[in-house]
Amino acid sequence: TSLASILTETQGYPQVNANSIDTTQYVDAGASDADELAMAIATFAEYLRAIAHGPEGTHLIREAAARTEWTIGVSVDQFATISKLRTIRVLRNRVLEVCGLDAAERAAAPIRLHARMTDRDLTVVDPWVNLLRGTVACFAAGVAGADTVTIQPYDARLGLPSDLARRMARNTQRVLIEESRLAEVQDPAGGSWYVEDRSARLAEAAWARFQE
Repeated sequence: TSLASILTETQGYPQVNANSIDTTQYVDAGASDADELAMAIATFAEYLRAIAHGPEGTHLIREAAARTEWTIGVSVDQFATISKLRTIRVLRNRVLEVCGLDAAERAAAPIRLHARMTDRDLTVVDPWVNLLRGTVACFAAGVAGADTVTIQPYDARLGLPSDLARRMARNTQRVLIEESRLAEVQDPAGGSWYVEDRSARLAEAAWARFQE
């Protein structure tokens, strides 16, 4: 089944993610932040190219923009994670601009961003430390405005996670939202010179990598 047909058949279900881009496997294989974002954008561009030549090309590009979920890897590097999730929005909007979507159309189709803690950031030797790593990754994802977040159980690298580990992975998000009020501030990193500059430099590096 083609992406165009999936988008067409699910138009009556605007909350359905009809398409997905997941770059976490590249991160676990050793990709840098710029490499990961470049591959995400390249995948998105390939999807749009596949549907743009049909009779409903422009309309389906808008549908794809609105109903594609992006799964991006998050790590214990707090500022790198914040910058990466901010940058993917900029790169995606640039692709949509080139495809002919104006500012109003892009604003009407905000990115659906899923942040997932990668396997690369989990340690086997001292798994309890992974609780701290997961908290930092979750905090950074929340500050960067991720819509959904998946935190790995602290013992995920040891085999099937335990009930306690799964519960604590879920509750990490609840504690940050309900006790730290993380969801009550919109774009708390906005205006920070360090974050803005780092994001801008990452966008330039990722776009150059994408062009290659």
